[in-house]
Amino acid sequence: MQNQPSENQFFRYVLPSMLAMLLSGFYAIIDGFFVGHTIGDTGLASINIAWPIASFLLAAGTGIGAGGSVVMTTRLGEGKLKKSRKALGNTLFVLIAFSAVMTILLLLFYRPLLQFLGAEGNLLTAAAEYTQIIALGSACQILGTGLVPLLRNKGKTISAMIAMVCGLITNIILDALFMMVFRWGMFGAAFATVTAQALVAVLSLILLFRKRKERPEKRDLLPHGQTVARLLKIGLSPFGMTFAPSIIIILANWQCLAYGGSTVVAAYAVLMYFVTSAQLLLQGIGEGIQPLLSYFNGAGKPNSVHRLLKKSFALVLALGGILCAGAIIFRDAIPAIFGASGETSFLVASALLISAFSFPMTGVTRLASSFFYAVQKTGYSTLVIYIDPLALTPFFLYLLPVFWGVTGIWLSIPVAQGALVCITGILFIIYFRKHGASAHCCQNTGGTNR
Repeated sequence: MQNQPSENQFFRYVLPSMLAMLLSGFYAIIDGFFVGHTIGDTGLASINIAWPIASFLLAAGTGIGAGGSVVMTTRLGEGKLKKSRKALGNTLFVLIAFSAVMTILLLLFYRPLLQFLGAEGNLLTAAAEYTQIIALGSACQILGTGLVPLLRNKGKTISAMIAMVCGLITNIILDALFMMVFRWGMFGAAFATVTAQALVAVLSLILLFRKRKERPEKRDLLPHGQTVARLLKIGLSPFGMTFAPSIIIILANWQCLAYGGSTVVAAYAVLMYFVTSAQLLLQGIGEGIQPLLSYFNGAGKPNSVHRLLKKSFALVLALGGILCAGAIIFRDAIPAIFGASGETSFLVASALLISAFSFPMTGVTRLASSFFYAVQKTGYSTLVIYIDPLALTPFFLYLLPVFWGVTGIWLSIPVAQGALVCITGILFIIYFRKHGASAHCCQNTGGTNR
């Protein structure tokens, strides 16, 4: 952060973060748009099956970057400038090392992974064509998403947004060129995405370190065990928050294939383009206030932390309601954007009508997870993030279709979120019982928070 932050900077941090998170989801939407219009339902289904692999890379970058940025900003709030710089250097080291490892592993095993995810025949051929390029560009995706949280926590929220916008515009132009002019198919979609994310990574590095005094020294890049362990532990929550929808996509694809075949998979792909974008927009609120929460938590100012949380709750509920209404109103128009067939469009419209009611609940749970890892309650945050894709959604995803078939797949989304809201509410009650009294005490002593 360039200067000491204040509560009045709430929207300065939140709005660019919301836009940046939304833009990060647009990469998949843009690929889906061009694939749907040039290849059709088969392309939509294959890219949906392959997407969890790409999503893992994006989630890993986000987790490492966000975890490192929390440590960096917390140390800054504590006045420990050298340790803050060390956290920045170690985050860069982990991002680079993980990029190298994932490139090798994915190039060796991407085809067996696709078969595990359910791809076979024409779907496997198309998905493999897409994933091979994604694997080659692993570093672009990990660095592209991992550097953005560092920019944001340095107070360069507009710079982070600019980097994302430039990448998105590049992706649109290249998708149109590679797929509609050159007719490169799935290869073109993947190549456009990797190239655009490489641009984001390069721009982020330039914006992050354009001033010499902001660059870490060589010794800061040397891995420090405690710092690396801390950033990875915190990073588990933002990683899970980003990757959780892909775990659900894997499970849902298996159910879609079992209850309706590739047509239902294509419908689920279109549904998730909208649902995931809405989730990312809502997640942007929590990610936006994270630098402020981490700073004030490190500075020992619980009253500021709690006031920011209240503002964020009001915003996620309002935005969640707007997204819910929008999904219902435009449920027939959304599948047409992706060139879906008539049968697929009918399924998407039905799914949107049901899943729309999950958005306000998703806003609450995503804000809760961001809040808990920002104040370093990583146990709470990890529980909120991982209990959904590992327990709640699998349970409802396999139970409800037994009674309602394909409709049960759509129902699993709001039902699982409703259960997660209940768990989140319990965690907040526990948290405020432990920390509410200290904040009240600080308020009564004239604002002495330490």
